This record gives sequence, structure tokens and C-alpha cells, in this order.
Amino acid sequence: MDAAGCVFEFVVFSPAPGAPVDETLHRQALAGMGCFLAASRENRQAAQTGHYLPEVYDPQADSDWQVHKASATALSPAQRRNLTLSEDYANDLLALYAPFSNPPYGTRFKDGEAQSRATFQEWLDVLGLQDRDNVVVLDWVNGYTFNWIGTTESPLPEWEPWSEYFEDGLEWWGIWCLTVWNPERNTLSVLVASATD
Repeated sequence: MDAAGCVFEFVVFSPAPGAPVDETLHRQALAGMGCFLAASRENRQAAQTGHYLPEVYDPQADSDWQVHKASATALSPAQRRNLTLSEDYANDLLALYAPFSNPPYGTRFKDGEAQSRATFQEWLDVLGLQDRDNVVVLDWVNGYTFNWIGTTESPLPEWEPWSEYFEDGLEWWGIWCLTVWNPERNTLSVLVASATD
């Protein structure tokens, strides 16, 4: 995905057996994503091998990733299904294939659209994002839109996102932050994206 120019980052966790999978656990997975992003800035290869989680999580360690300020919105079955489609999807903010295949600088899949669709389906499989009733998807940036106030010379954002990570995407392309619980696989995944040109 990186080589093709996709801008999504993701991590996949396996919760401890018997752990209650509630919003608190989803939020902890978000915190893990913050650790991954911080480690990626330092050494992307080390972060991708999984060596980024601290032994004890300190929410103050990365003051830019303020998960305690994030608010979750559970997606409906129709919204979850739309996320999994690579064609004939409803072209709204929750159509995941379009931003996957068309980030600000485009993608460069060697075999074109066919490889893009195949990679997208493989990615969904890794995330555990399937069109099943028991899959739970929470959107952590629901309703955030680009809305500048002020003058053309000195625009100011009307609100502050819970992480500076999302500021670039709010310029025009968009932002993503979803957690995905798949009980059959015992995976809790986080995907994020924020990009601009």
C-alpha cells in the first residue's frame, strides 16, 4: 500500500481473551495507533514490526493524540457495508474505496484498477472489516468538516480536532479514523488517514 501511494495507516490488535470489547477498549486501540504514528515519525520500519507500544501507556506522552477528547459514533449496517464496496458504493463520506484508491497524489498500482481493487479487499480482510452483523465499526471523526472562519488572509479553523494529525485532511481531501471490532477473528483494528496536496 505504501509503495502504491495509499495514505491510510492502520494497526491490528488482538484483545486479551475475555476482555470486554466496549468503547473503552476501542479508545485504547486508538491510543495504540497514536503510539504507532509517533514511532513511525522516528523509525517507520521499527514501527511496522510492532515495536512501538510502551510497557505502560502514558496519555501525556503524546499530547497531540488526545483520545480522551474523541467522540465515537457507531456505524449502521448500511454504512458498514458501504465501507466494504469497491464499486457501486454510495458516494458519501463513508465510501472507503474512493479515498483508498484516490488520495491527493493518486496511487500507482502496477496492474492498475484490478490491483487496486484486489489490494483493497486484502486490506479489508486484514482489518477484519467485513459485511457481517457482528462486526462493530466506530467512527471517531464523524461530522468533522472543513469550515474556515476569518478572512482570506488569516483563516482560522472553527474548531480544533482532537489531534493535529487530522488538520491536513481537513483542508479538502478528508479525514478518517475508524476502529473495527471483529469478534470472529478477535481483532480490533484502527485505520486513519489525513492528507493534502
